[in-house]
Amino acid sequence: MVLIFLLWFPVLGERRHMARLTNLSERGLETRRLLRDVLLALAIEKGYDKVTISDITARAEIDRSTFYLHYKDKDELFEASRRAVIDEIIELRKQGTGPFPGIPLTFEHMAKNPALYLVILQTETGAADRGGFLEYLASSMEPILAKALEERRRSLPGGVSAVSRYLTGAFAGLARWWLESGVPEPPARVSTLFIELARGGLQSLVNNTGGQEPSNESRGEAR
Repeated sequence: MVLIFLLWFPVLGERRHMARLTNLSERGLETRRLLRDVLLALAIEKGYDKVTISDITARAEIDRSTFYLHYKDKDELFEASRRAVIDEIIELRKQGTGPFPGIPLTFEHMAKNPALYLVILQTETGAADRGGFLEYLASSMEPILAKALEERRRSLPGGVSAVSRYLTGAFAGLARWWLESGVPEPPARVSTLFIELARGGLQSLVNNTGGQEPSNESRGEAR
């Protein structure tokens, strides 16, 4: 798992060609997981900007040609690493209960791994980096929000895209402040704050639109 660092896998042999891999074997998938874990661990240790590809390949005990089979550069690897963390957060919500099951579990995990999440939230790898990361997070939230609205036979003006992006920005902003401030509030309290703000805003929006039933377009988003 991306969130468990320093689980190194031995990489045997070398690739003969520099073409980018598309159909990955289990060994190839392990190599990618290894590279993601190594980069995040190094970024926590010395800061993302100071990490080089040589640092990554040395820690992972692979050669540069193997690295370039999987990723074109450090930035692409970092983006893959952050997206893998988001995917695991989405999986975490299955363990929770209540109307926003993933939020308390996510803040709890952040409290246990503050350095990891600070790297994820603070690091920018290019002009469009922050937008790309938040866009991926928002698109991951969309089907969850759409399904919740469909179950309650409610819809939002313009669908869930705008709302999911608003909630994503609010969540990322609150989480970053919380972590940069040294976690001044316990996870349960800050998650309750976000949930109440989100629930109040969504309820107000639904009430102001007359509690519409979901449109065919909204139903399609939830599938």
